[in-house]
Amino acid sequence: GKRGLAFVRGEGHRLYDADGREFLDFTAGIAVNCLGHSDAGWVEAVSKQAGALVHTSNLYLNPEQVALGRKLVEKSFADKAFFCNSGTEANEAAIKFSRKFHHDAGKPRERFISFENAFHGRTMGALTLTWKENYKTPFQPLMPSADFLPFNDVDALQAIDDTVCAVFVEPMQGEGGVIPADTAFLQALRKRCDEVGALL
Repeated sequence: GKRGLAFVRGEGHRLYDADGREFLDFTAGIAVNCLGHSDAGWVEAVSKQAGALVHTSNLYLNPEQVALGRKLVEKSFADKAFFCNSGTEANEAAIKFSRKFHHDAGKPRERFISFENAFHGRTMGALTLTWKENYKTPFQPLMPSADFLPFNDVDALQAIDDTVCAVFVEPMQGEGGVIPADTAFLQALRKRCDEVGALL
């Protein structure tokens, strides 16, 4: 769409246009700049790495990437880390990994569940799991095997059965209006996925 505001620099959570007008950044680059703009530690780390090595692809080991992967595994529920460039790529990978998981188990599944008002990205698979029709219409047909359930509705989770490959949920919906998932809803979702063997 038409955009009339252009920013030229940022400091912390403030943005500045070419005329020097100051704005409070409530979007943080749509949840990308959680440290704010021009964070000294971030600038130093990126500058140091850019001066040594930028990118080698996943064909080769990168010691910093290995160290970060180990740290992520130690501090989370995961036993592996997968690096990619964006949230939508992470969701595309999750779609593929979940299909592969069930395929390798000898019981292929293709159905996915997402929730009303969800946003999971603009690539073809992730777009299928995104709620807004106006985002999807120009790119039809999309992946046909996705269904949407009401968000924060524990009773609706019974629609998740043993045909479901994976369930995609945002603990905090952004596109939906900054709506947090209820703890009871997330706990019931975890329980239901475990009952039917769906990945979450």
